[in-house]
Amino acid sequence: MSHLGKEREISYTNPSLIVKVREKLIKFLSSVPDFSTEACNVVLGSTALGEVDSSPTWVPRRVAVVDGGSNIVSLNAGYLGIVTSLGLVIEGNRVIERVIAEPEIIPPTPQELGDYETSDQIVSVIDKVREAKVFETATELLSRNPDLLIIDGPLIPYGALGKLIVGSETELKALQRYRRAVLTLHEVSLGSKVSVVGFVKRPRSRYLRKILNIKSSFDHVTLSSILKEKEFYPNPPLEVPAVTEWFHEISILKLIREVKPKFTFIRLTVSMPPFRVDFGHLTRNYMDILNYLYSTRTREGIPYVIMKADEEVKITRKLLRELYEDALHSCIVKYLKQGFNTLIPVLPEFGGV
Repeated sequence: MSHLGKEREISYTNPSLIVKVREKLIKFLSSVPDFSTEACNVVLGSTALGEVDSSPTWVPRRVAVVDGGSNIVSLNAGYLGIVTSLGLVIEGNRVIERVIAEPEIIPPTPQELGDYETSDQIVSVIDKVREAKVFETATELLSRNPDLLIIDGPLIPYGALGKLIVGSETELKALQRYRRAVLTLHEVSLGSKVSVVGFVKRPRSRYLRKILNIKSSFDHVTLSSILKEKEFYPNPPLEVPAVTEWFHEISILKLIREVKPKFTFIRLTVSMPPFRVDFGHLTRNYMDILNYLYSTRTREGIPYVIMKADEEVKITRKLLRELYEDALHSCIVKYLKQGFNTLIPVLPEFGGV
């Protein structure tokens, strides 16, 4: 007889259900390519494509790059979020300085843990705080006098950040903080000799769909059928229209009107769809910056400096679980004498962590 503690947990999914799900997926995925190619001719006829130079004439002496990270733990007491940001100052291939922002816990007090009933609600706060920290760290990096400042993520504010899901004081403050951080970076950069760009690895924008009035998927999916390696579109980069048809959230619309960001999509490798590059204040021609990004691409197509920041700031579920278990051990040592029920709030929710 096997011991209960040594029995393997066996999950069983009905075979008929598996077959039905498989058939649905095959049917749906088979129709996606046809849908995506409808817009290609419209894009090709709208403007000329740009192409970067394999041998850039300008290489920045010093580059600063900033990225943010976040994740969630699901406790019996509620959802707990961790938010971080990190900046690197790089000369050549060498990191000469790291700027590590103070990590933050969302919600900021234990009393607010019960304010968020679903993960979507707390994610709304976490996203705003993370992006705010990224822009705050980016502003700090301007004082290191880089030639180029790269934000790993969008420089263009996106509408979802302007939505208030819960309407709590913490969420409202997070939105105000994000807006202030974006404006501060923009204002400080105007008085500097630093070019500021955003590099979006996973764009979910539909700007071309709106500009060209086409039925298409996301911009990078449509452009995957058009752009070859080294090519970019639009050429030159296009200023984002600050109109209500594009940005329904008034707080985000105001940001767009003040910052006036531009964008283009560039294909750095054939194995990946195009990435979006957002342009803020520039002291160099946009071609210089695109040439540099292409010349420093890694095998995955991501420029080296961006890959480096992404690796150092990432808060994976595995890492967060290990950090949580370590912290939980301290709680157990401190409170176990008061009884097991005292620990229930900080224990993981069933299926969580």
